[in-house]
Amino acid sequence: MPGGLGIPAVLTMPAFRRVWIGSVLSNGGTWFQAVAAGWLVLQITGSATMVGLLALAYRAPAFVLSTWGGKLADRHDWRRIGLITFTIEAAGALALAGLAFAGHLSVAAIFIATFVMGAAFAIGLPSVLALVPALVPTARLQEAVALNAAGINVARAVGPILGGVMLAFAGAGWCFLVNSLSFIALVVALVLSPHVAQGSKVPAALGAALRYVAGDRAARRLLAGMFLFMLFAGPIQELAPVVARRLGGGPVALGVILGGMGAGALLGAWLLQTLSGRGLPRHLALPIATLAFGGSLAVVAASPFLWLTVIGMLAAGAFWIWILTLTNTAIQLSSPSELLGRMLGFYQLSVITPIALGSVAFGAMAGAIGIGWSLGIAALCLLAWGTWTITHPVTEIDRDIRSIRS
Repeated sequence: MPGGLGIPAVLTMPAFRRVWIGSVLSNGGTWFQAVAAGWLVLQITGSATMVGLLALAYRAPAFVLSTWGGKLADRHDWRRIGLITFTIEAAGALALAGLAFAGHLSVAAIFIATFVMGAAFAIGLPSVLALVPALVPTARLQEAVALNAAGINVARAVGPILGGVMLAFAGAGWCFLVNSLSFIALVVALVLSPHVAQGSKVPAALGAALRYVAGDRAARRLLAGMFLFMLFAGPIQELAPVVARRLGGGPVALGVILGGMGAGALLGAWLLQTLSGRGLPRHLALPIATLAFGGSLAVVAASPFLWLTVIGMLAAGAFWIWILTLTNTAIQLSSPSELLGRMLGFYQLSVITPIALGSVAFGAMAGAIGIGWSLGIAALCLLAWGTWTITHPVTEIDRDIRSIRS
């Protein structure tokens, strides 16, 4: 049941509410930095490939650290891991701000700080994801995951626009400083969280989780589906500076383009909750979202106008949130509790790794044949994958072993 005055029930739970608000503020700050760093690299180098490589610098640590972060989540206090990693990210953003204000900011410094912050993010994310089911009842988990995703996309809707305005009128240093300060809210939320997020002390070998994935159809489809979706969908976010330049826009146009995707995600979160409440199964909603995103990406690829690009980004954001929410929820509801941290580590790997690979590949392609053709090829790949998955369904994606055990 919703809380009073239409407030979602999970937001009436103080521990979850604090973490949610902190996450929104922190993610908003992250978009200030993303807009500033991407635009500066494009301005200094003039290279779409370098913009793609910047995404790789942030995502690359996930190649080796995501599964290790999952092991940590299964053995140690999730809050403590989050506190350490968020503090490192704040320090990285503060270093960039200091260099910018001093007039010594370089492409190399941006890449180094981005890499360090990406490493901290990769280690900490499984613990933060595992914290959510510890703060809410199982019956409210999908609502909490969806609200978490919606909150992230509130930040995605507002952060890039404000970041673009700040970049244009105040400079990159202030964007980096805002990101550094934004981590304080999330650190405070974790400090105030109850001691419910303590992992087990048993050895957390990856072999058990790998054997589970190998033997479970739903886990295989969820992780493979997320990997392929992010491989072809992720470049639209990372290469947005190149799209803005093609349209003749500056930092504000870049913020509007990225903000359009975030605003669409809010609409998508509401639509998903509505349709899920009416019985739309996850195993069917996932391929629908893949096909719809592919069509939206094709619009962005072909659009010669800012307004049409924003419409395409709105639609893309709506179905991007479907994929993330449904996959995250399905993994949390269907994974054995003793493997949850490692499964979330695999989930993180399936999100971050392909974004990095896709951004580099499609960034290089954009440099060779143009951003429109590059994104058009990505759209065709998504449409092909969506068509295959809707004709080869895996109904086990809808199971909920946590409810069965409770």
